[in-house]
Amino acid sequence: MVFVSVLGLLFAVLVVCDAAATVLHPDAEGLLAGSIRKVVWRTAAFASARLPRAARRMLSLAGPVILLATFVVWIVLLTLGLAVAVWPTMEEDFKLQPGLAPVTFLDALYFAGGTVPVLGYGDITPVSTEGQLVSLFGAAVGFALFTGMATYAIQVTSGVSKRNRFTLAVHDDVRGLGGVTVFAEYLARDGVGETRAHCRSWTESLREIDEMVHRYPLVAFTYRSRRDEYDPEPALRRLAEISVAALVASGRDPALRASAESLRRALVRLQRTIAGTYFGKHVARRLADPRPTEDDRRAVDTVDRMLTARLDGSPGADHGIGREHGNEHDRAVETVHLCRVFLEGLHEWARTEAPPQEWETR
Repeated sequence: MVFVSVLGLLFAVLVVCDAAATVLHPDAEGLLAGSIRKVVWRTAAFASARLPRAARRMLSLAGPVILLATFVVWIVLLTLGLAVAVWPTMEEDFKLQPGLAPVTFLDALYFAGGTVPVLGYGDITPVSTEGQLVSLFGAAVGFALFTGMATYAIQVTSGVSKRNRFTLAVHDDVRGLGGVTVFAEYLARDGVGETRAHCRSWTESLREIDEMVHRYPLVAFTYRSRRDEYDPEPALRRLAEISVAALVASGRDPALRASAESLRRALVRLQRTIAGTYFGKHVARRLADPRPTEDDRRAVDTVDRMLTARLDGSPGADHGIGREHGNEHDRAVETVHLCRVFLEGLHEWARTEAPPQEWETR
């Protein structure tokens, strides 16, 4: 029977470790939490694919359901572990009110259910040192768990709010246009200095979202919205187009090179963070080992022509944007390829159709 008690305590400790890894560790997600996130999302994505009219509503509910299901599983399993720990010694180590004998596992479960949330109804009281220590352990980890869950929920919702501000800012910047068109407009209207400032602002936003997604995996895509302006996917797609346009334009004007490269690095890092969290190893491997194709090179040539036409005012002109510096052109091709891989992985994971990039519509 001692073995059963020890087994119950170890089970409770494992649940606490899973919660601690998820809530406290900046580079880890508990096995239970990660499994629940994947199962709930796959269920929501499968249902949304079968019911396209309700797809947005179902996907928008996935994030809150994941959070709630994770908390419920932690509490239930911690209570179950504590119940298994005290059950063998209930009659010897606990004082029971008249009428409770004989003791069953339901009584142990009842005691654990009152101890974990630090309620303690008083009709089952520990009298031995061992029983008191187990009860103290259950109350302490229960209090810590509830506190951690509250903090985690606040941080996740705060992260979603920051992500929404980011998507709204990009939505207002692009105004329904493509990223290449928006970048060309900024460059033609505001000049290189202001355009660099815009790139730096987008870069900082991407870095902030990357850190938030790395810390709280729920933030990026499992918390979806029924409104397009709050959806992170169009924002990332437009910033990918802007990044490629900035790299191509930096071949003509070296003053853009540093800001364009910083934007590219921030975008690629966020793509890899999201892919490693959501899409599986096959997408992560393709992002880590990019192999551009001729389609990707043609896409960069299309961006080249679009910028030339906009900046030089003659649709047929070709002044070699992006060709004076081969490195910028090659990085633009690689960025196009990475964006293609990322978006294919995203829409395969979410079971949705992938809209075309701006360079695919020209």
